[in-house]
Amino acid sequence: MRQMTARLLTAGIAGASGYAGLELQRLLAGHATLRASVVQARSAGYDDIDVVRLASCDVVFLCLPHGASRAIGEELADAGVRVVDLGSDFRVGGWEYGLPELHRAKIAGARLVANPGCYATAAILALAPLARRGLIDGPVVIDGKSGVSGAGKEPSGKTHLPDVHGGVTPYSPTGHRHVAEIEQELAVSVTFTPHLLPSSRGLLVTAFARLSDPRADLLALYDDAYRDEPFVLLGGSPSPQRLAGSNVVHVAVTVDERTGIAICHGALDNLVKGAAGQAIQNANLMLGMDEAVGLTTWGIWP
Repeated sequence: MRQMTARLLTAGIAGASGYAGLELQRLLAGHATLRASVVQARSAGYDDIDVVRLASCDVVFLCLPHGASRAIGEELADAGVRVVDLGSDFRVGGWEYGLPELHRAKIAGARLVANPGCYATAAILALAPLARRGLIDGPVVIDGKSGVSGAGKEPSGKTHLPDVHGGVTPYSPTGHRHVAEIEQELAVSVTFTPHLLPSSRGLLVTAFARLSDPRADLLALYDDAYRDEPFVLLGGSPSPQRLAGSNVVHVAVTVDERTGIAICHGALDNLVKGAAGQAIQNANLMLGMDEAVGLTTWGIWP
């Protein structure tokens, strides 16, 4: 894709001291064209976020806690700024939903983009080929597991080392905020329960969907959907620890022929493809650049 301009472009980051904000700074340090020029962190509140300075940038990333982006995002929108919100405030029925594999053309023409949630990214891409073909018969059950960084930087009892080390803990067994965006994108009913893993980063979802046609060639279907996607790896056994630092989502599908259930896996680094990397992928598209600039398909392993 043709680059929009030869000059260096500027990025603003609100909430730069959180895990997603720090990951954005790491990735932008290796970006050929986009530089983090206005970097702001909140202290006791949000009065210290200088919207006027942010509005001077070519694109602004909002890395604020869920529920805290709306007022700042709307002010930046009124100023005509390109914004990628990494929170949940604009994902459902709001700004353009920033999942390039499904909405690339719309994102490229958008000024305001809502970055998907980490679980939602993995779940939607694991199930989208089935949903688009109308092959899902009834509700989908999704099991999710994520490293502790998915809970954010603020310490809490559930992220305290003695509470998570050596175990796996379910939380929000119903009503998780990602359900709404998954259902919005797939147009199916979803039951989703996440679990906390004793690791810093990495995410895996396993989704179970009854097929309306158990004889459908799912391997060909998924290959058609994703063969040209730069950040989708197909087949094998998705393993989040092998994706650390990369912007890849690893997708695989298997059919239980006895029950007619499709078992769909999606793995990613929750701080990269699940947050900061996908935000840069979206910003690249919004700014007229190749979406892969500044991003890598290779994870850090071992």
